[in-house]
Amino acid sequence: MKIKENLCRPGGCESGVLRRLWALALAGLLVCAPLAGCGSTDAAKDMGDSGELAGEPADGEAEGDTASDGADGAQSGANGSDADGSNAEAGRLSKPEIDPDDPYLLLVNKTHPLDDTYKPDDLADIKYFAADRDAAARYMRKEAAEHFHQLSEAAAVEGHEIVITTAYRSYGFQSVLWNNYVEKHGEAEANTFSARPGQSEHQTGLCTDVSSPSVNYQLTTDYADTEEGRWLAEHCHEYGFIIRFPLGKEEITGYQYEPWHIRYVGTEAAAYIHQEQITLEEYLNVLD
Repeated sequence: MKIKENLCRPGGCESGVLRRLWALALAGLLVCAPLAGCGSTDAAKDMGDSGELAGEPADGEAEGDTASDGADGAQSGANGSDADGSNAEAGRLSKPEIDPDDPYLLLVNKTHPLDDTYKPDDLADIKYFAADRDAAARYMRKEAAEHFHQLSEAAAVEGHEIVITTAYRSYGFQSVLWNNYVEKHGEAEANTFSARPGQSEHQTGLCTDVSSPSVNYQLTTDYADTEEGRWLAEHCHEYGFIIRFPLGKEEITGYQYEPWHIRYVGTEAAAYIHQEQITLEEYLNVLD
């Protein structure tokens, strides 16, 4: 039985029964919220089951999911899994099917190099950057750039400034950087924190180094202990990024821990990698 919205407003009830219900509600003896259309404020109508505004993901939900999807959500819960492949009972995501041609899962490391001619054809400007760094490195592939902007803006809402220091690097730029590090630190040490030309993810346009004013926009492992660094580690997967060189995975990645280095892989892969606390190599099952 459909109840018209105006039936549950003061002076609007069209029957003695409904007038009696309204009187009880005003007296505090009856909660009016369960009646259809009874919420007299827009905020009450917009709230989902979790208390979050409907249409905005609650913490921990995949991007694009709402706090409540009504009957569809209830049916999904009854089936034990939701639309993004997660197991509702266990609360964990299932591993997505990996598309070998997905350009955002391109693996570049010491055993999977790029040639000197590789350059993405869709590089786009980054809006949020440290002003004292090379302007030639303020680019990422278009989709990655858009998602980084979303990440930076979301961090700003929480009071955190997260900007890029270096994103895209050409093969030639990486050659200069590598040679300088070798000259200063020796090849063995340089190989633990810098990449030879062709072996750097920066050439893909899918990664960036980030920093914040709390560390004077420097790249330091201390960043992990800052509010910005902790926010990044906790939330970057929501925007399709992962901490590419995590602590304790040096034997797999070949590089030291870098809490400032994030890599775009897409939101689905990033969510699973974050959940499992694994590397891109482990996700792709390429451990050589």
